[in-house]
Amino acid sequence: MKYVTIFLVLSLVVMMAEPGECFFKHIKNIWRGAKAVFHGARAGWRDYRAQKYLQNGQGYGHQPPQYLPILVED
Repeated sequence: MKYVTIFLVLSLVVMMAEPGECFFKHIKNIWRGAKAVFHGARAGWRDYRAQKYLQNGQGYGHQPPQYLPILVED
């Protein structure tokens, strides 16, 4: 019973702390960093796919290559 009381009192102290002084701020910062990494990776992947798409000649406004006949002299 003594340990339950200590646990409840300590958890009450942690929950009554100011949000700026609590460990929740660190969790919030980690979450923001993870989101930034995810969004950056997704944007990079989309750019990579767009460049690959354009290199294959499938992009908007792409003209097919003009093949010139090869003249062979005997």
